[in-house]
Amino acid sequence: MPHLMPEAGPQRVLAASNFVYTLGSGLYLTAGVLYFTEGVHLPASQVGLGLGIAGIASLALGIAVGHLADRHGARGVYTITLVVQALATAAFVLADSFWPFLLAVCAATGAKAAAAARRHPPRRSARATRSRCAA
Repeated sequence: MPHLMPEAGPQRVLAASNFVYTLGSGLYLTAGVLYFTEGVHLPASQVGLGLGIAGIASLALGIAVGHLADRHGARGVYTITLVVQALATAAFVLADSFWPFLLAVCAATGAKAAAAARRHPPRRSARATRSRCAA
């Protein structure tokens, strides 16, 4: 199994951080569903519906925040998304019915998608690339 890890250096640090992030995300998703179904006593159908709505909302929000980061700087936008994600995740303990749950999970998921969108470099449209190549 030692051949699965890259040689010492930046690649190993990146692989380790990616492993920790993936493990944490998996635990968060599993524990979140268990918390809302067993702790808050929301029906599984409402938890699933809320997570689905949050996923769809986060797609649009990620794109919008990506454009915002392109215009106003990625560092500040990333900081704001981290603060929103932390506050929304902390608000999970206040969610005692479907609507507060939906609001908190949409905010947390949207902020997480927005933070991911912020990390990617700006993309040029195919039209802009073709016009630059033709010049």
